[in-house]
Amino acid sequence: MAVGKPIAERIDRCSLVLAEGRTSGRVRRLTSGPRRAVLFGECPASDETLARALTEAPIPAQAVTAVGSLPGAYGVSVTDGRETAVAGDLAGLVRIWFRRDENAVACATSPIPLAAADGLRLDRDALAAWMFCSDFSGGISGRPLFKGITELSPDRMLVVRDGRASVLQRPRCRQRTDFATASAALRRALSAAVERRVTRADSVTADFSGGLDSSSLALLATRYRTTSIPALTYTDAFAANDDDTGYATRLATAAPGLRQVLIKGNARTLPFTDMISAPFTDHPSLDAVIHGRDRTRLLPATGSALHLVGDGGDVVLGAPLTYLAALARPGTLRRFARESAGWARLRHRPLHRVVRAALAAAHTSYEDTLIALAARLEKPSEAPSAGHAPAMEHSIVWSSLNQSARWGTDDARGAAADLLLGAAKDSTDADGADAHAMRAVRRHAFMTRSFVQIAEDLGVQVAAPFFDHQVIAACMRLPTAERVSVDRAKPLLASAMEGLLPAELFDRRTKGDYTACEYHGVRRNAAALRALLHESRLGDLGIIRPDLVLRELETAVDGGHAAMAGLEEVFATEVWLRNLDDPPIPATVTVTAKG
Repeated sequence: MAVGKPIAERIDRCSLVLAEGRTSGRVRRLTSGPRRAVLFGECPASDETLARALTEAPIPAQAVTAVGSLPGAYGVSVTDGRETAVAGDLAGLVRIWFRRDENAVACATSPIPLAAADGLRLDRDALAAWMFCSDFSGGISGRPLFKGITELSPDRMLVVRDGRASVLQRPRCRQRTDFATASAALRRALSAAVERRVTRADSVTADFSGGLDSSSLALLATRYRTTSIPALTYTDAFAANDDDTGYATRLATAAPGLRQVLIKGNARTLPFTDMISAPFTDHPSLDAVIHGRDRTRLLPATGSALHLVGDGGDVVLGAPLTYLAALARPGTLRRFARESAGWARLRHRPLHRVVRAALAAAHTSYEDTLIALAARLEKPSEAPSAGHAPAMEHSIVWSSLNQSARWGTDDARGAAADLLLGAAKDSTDADGADAHAMRAVRRHAFMTRSFVQIAEDLGVQVAAPFFDHQVIAACMRLPTAERVSVDRAKPLLASAMEGLLPAELFDRRTKGDYTACEYHGVRRNAAALRALLHESRLGDLGIIRPDLVLRELETAVDGGHAAMAGLEEVFATEVWLRNLDDPPIPATVTVTAKG
């Protein structure tokens, strides 16, 4: 989708369709002079602050930038009668889709109401691309899973002016800062993000896994509540996560403001169990695979006015391994050698392979990476032999193919390759580790968006403060290579929370591992999974070869190393396609403006 060029002309009306359950918060309307704004999501700013941002900008498009950069996580629409501008939040938790009719543009916070007007026509090629390359879930092509509509990437806005509709690039934050300044900014932003939520909520619960992200939020929340907060710790006898429960229990015992609630998993909470009962979401969701676990671990939070989750912490506070490529330059070569050696030791890989991968990434652009991926898709699938595990150095790239691509039909792989080439041609993304880190944030926000939908269906109001505008800005203004280290987990968070949270929280060097649960789940649900493949919707669409997936499934059932992430993608999509037969259409509220 070309940026800056008109995509429709003779437009006399622009409407915004707010879909129930897709805005992660309330809807606010504000009028200041001739301008009207609608904010949808979590926006705690006062009316005075919003009015100032709304009126000081010369035109509505700039007002969207000004209003949309205030604290919170929300989308915004601004109109003055002549121009209308619409955008989602910066991370992609609140997204926008639009369709063009003869004399109107309709925007929506869900693709379903827009696509339903045209019979929910599935775009088979877009689904293939979505499955084969994870960057498509970040909105790089603007092509969603339904025909007749367009997805607005989180880094863009839709502007209708003088009868013309255009997609414009949102201004990028080019301001850079040092570690101490970023740490102070993160301390303020994260503390405020938690405080404004918990002080306004009648009741609060929180995830409390024992990891850094959820534990930090739960412990911060105790500073702003006079009553104890139920802290939910999920434990599973099938998983190798004894460290999770132990750390969580020790932290909770030392925190009088927390009341730990232990939730024990069982055979009914294993992955791949009862997937068909997962709620329908706007797109295939990996949470369908773990619906039994989600349903059980969120049960104690049912009815709570606010449930804090640490989703987004890994990508906002951390960075992809491509940060090594940013260090492979004069001035930082000593640190490059130290970090590369550290990762090689940690992952038991030859150092020269890690170094070679980082140097290759340093000399490759994002556009060239997408073109190379397209070339790989155009060739016959190269399915690795059983027992093969991708080496860590293969992740030191700007983009990659998903495991499910190896099972794609030649036709579907070719169609996905064409879309990748189109995305490469139209890409406005910057090169380098910082841009790659932001793409990772958008992909993760996209996945969290469906989890928020599922949680709401279960009666749980989820909040993910790590996706707030100010939290992201505090982290992203520090260059990626300066906010991560192989020697310490999330050093920026540790620095920001010094004195607020116990030091023990940041001493942990392990992480819970649920891989064993996936294999147990495959074995216990093997018959149901085989049945899905014997009547494969993806096979009927010509996207995958079910026989190849079945072979991989049998490898997993037998206990061999399998492409588990690929299996999860396939089965989540199979379930979604079945639910698409009779999907619930969300209730909507429509706001109309002229542009």
